[in-house]
Amino acid sequence: MRRRRRKRRIKRNESYFIMILFCLLVLNLGFLIYRLVTDNFTVGSIKAESHKDMVSERDVDDQGELEYKYDYIIDRLDEYESLIIIKESNGVSSIENIPPPLNLGKLTVDRSKPYILMYHTHATESFLVEDETLYHNQDTSKNMVYIGQIMTKVLEAKGHKVDHVDTLHDMPSYSKSYSRSRTTINNKKAENENLKFFLDLHRDGVAVNADYREKFLETARIEIEGVSAGTFSLVVGPDTENYEQILNLAKYIKAVSDALYPNLCTGIIIKPYGKYNLDVSNYSVLLEIGSNLVTQEEATETVKLVGEIMSLVIDSLIE
Repeated sequence: MRRRRRKRRIKRNESYFIMILFCLLVLNLGFLIYRLVTDNFTVGSIKAESHKDMVSERDVDDQGELEYKYDYIIDRLDEYESLIIIKESNGVSSIENIPPPLNLGKLTVDRSKPYILMYHTHATESFLVEDETLYHNQDTSKNMVYIGQIMTKVLEAKGHKVDHVDTLHDMPSYSKSYSRSRTTINNKKAENENLKFFLDLHRDGVAVNADYREKFLETARIEIEGVSAGTFSLVVGPDTENYEQILNLAKYIKAVSDALYPNLCTGIIIKPYGKYNLDVSNYSVLLEIGSNLVTQEEATETVKLVGEIMSLVIDSLIE
């Protein structure tokens, strides 16, 4: 009798133990599914939202809509009023009579090896297509990697040495894009101490139902010498020790752009928070080349012009 009771208790305890294990399994499975849903995205299905992986509760209003509150520098800059850009008959441009950017000294580089690192935190960002919800593509001939290839060719044609990284940092987890691109930057710096300039190429994005979409369209493209091109902007995050230096470099780039191609640069976006990996160097730049409201052909024209601008800026910063 006692033996039967003991067996029943053992079986009951075994049942409890199995039930606990089952519950833990279900909880872990649920957590795994949640992480997959929140961290990953299907390329081509996500709607465009600028720097989605940097958004936190501070950017969300009571209705749950993204609410970007930032400063935006759009006016010509007084400190660069004396800027003159000379364009020779052979098409070569040079800068004259320009004060150096505040708090930014000149750099010494070994011109025989790469001193510019170009990469893409959001590499799968792509451009205008028929379906206005498809703004990401893994095909490197149709996303930011292609834009980076064009920029690299422009800079190299002007004598600069570039290390272009084609890693899709936003795959498979979009929310970890910046941490992965930071790892790339650190690894590259460890491999090559000659790297001084760090260019992160993005494209801007406007959601299909954004209330500012029509307003954005007004400045989304520009015609230069009869060719349609997308505009570009610069992004600065304030949560870095070198914020002033990063901002001054962005101002310098905008000033050169304003002098060479007025209205091509729509401004400098100063976010309310964030680093955007710009703290890795005083010569870090985050460029928004075009947007999801322009075609890839227009963005290609944009990056050719931006490449020329960046070449002048970098030349003026190298001893």
